Parts: sequence; structure tokens; C-alpha cells
Amino acid sequence: MASVKSYIAITETGRIEGKGRQEYVFSCPSSLSLSFAVWLVDDYTQKEPLGEVRVMLNGEKITTVKALKNLSGYHTFSGLPKGTYTLSVKSEFYFSEERIVDTSSFVNSKEPVVEIVLKPKPLYPFPDRITLLRGLLDPLVPEPDLLAGITIKAISKSTGREILGIPDEKGEFVLYFREIINRKAEIILEIKGEGIEKTLPVLIEEAKSIFAGVIKIP
Repeated sequence: MASVKSYIAITETGRIEGKGRQEYVFSCPSSLSLSFAVWLVDDYTQKEPLGEVRVMLNGEKITTVKALKNLSGYHTFSGLPKGTYTLSVKSEFYFSEERIVDTSSFVNSKEPVVEIVLKPKPLYPFPDRITLLRGLLDPLVPEPDLLAGITIKAISKSTGREILGIPDEKGEFVLYFREIINRKAEIILEIKGEGIEKTLPVLIEEAKSIFAGVIKIP
């Protein structure tokens, strides 16, 4: 949890005590005990996500439950029966995420928090003058779920650094480079999936959004 808020201890009243005697209040109903909280991180900014984010929980013992977000930014669930649940996070700007959560693992825990890093979709409102690589995957033969199994990797020819991404349901993708690019840099774009393996060279430029083109697959 090093990338998020510092929390030292949790009390029965649903508070996480931070450094400097500051408390992050979970705001769960007083009649219910805190089951666990979810902390979300924007992979690009390393801060809280933009826009509306829906955090939901499903399980055999409950119907769909929506988390309550408190003033400290935690999404909380309270009064849950002990068991295994499916935690889902959905948003307009980020790819959906799912986690299996066993609430019994939080019994007597001082840090009942699940941290999830959200990767921005191509429509994410990136700021101006940042280095981006965009593209579009175009399957030669449309197949259900073909795009869902594809990963995209940009590899710097000079440093070997790798940037990972995935396409959305339309085949669009975006890779963002947080480190400083010295004017122009050549990378290798690697696209892999079931029965798919393709590489191509791309030249990116500092503070510009480069379009790699429409890439036919497989």
C-alpha cells in the first residue's frame, strides 16, 4: 500500500488512523462494522481516478451491493457476511477490473483495504503535450472475444523499457509515456494474443500523440 494513504490502525468505529493523528473516516453506519474498503489509483496520474467510478460487489450471500465512497476517497462495504465475493470496478474512462475478495482474510486486520490500479481507456482525457502512442487493431476475420485476449507492448530500442496496454472493444489502444522522451525515440510495438504475434517499428516524439495506424491482425 505504499503508493496510497498511510494507515496505521483501524478501530471498531470504522476509522483508519493515519500519520499526524489524522483519521480517514470510513463513514459506515454505526450499527454495521466495516467489512473492507477499496482504494482506486489512476495508473497514469498515480492519483484518484477521474469521473464517475462504480464499485460493486456480488456474491452468493448478497444481491449486488454498491460501495459507499467517503470523504477520504475510500469505497467502503459494511456489514457483509463472511465469504467470497466478486468485486467489480467500472468507469467511462478506465478499463473494467474484477477481483475475488475473501472477507475472512480481513478478520482482525489493521489494513482491510483492497487497492486496484485502473488503466485509462483511449477516450481518457489526457492533458495536452504528453507523449502518447495510439493505434487501431483491425481483425481480418472478426471473432468473438478476439480483442479481449490481446496485449500490446512498446519496447524502447535504446533503454529496453516496456510500456504495456490493451485494446478496447473497438480495437483502439493508447500507450502513455510518463518518462521524458529525448525529442524522438524508436520503439518496437509488439502485439500478442492467441494465434497472434506481430511486431512493427514506430517512431514516437516527445509531447506529441502519434498514431501507429490501422494494424491488421492476425
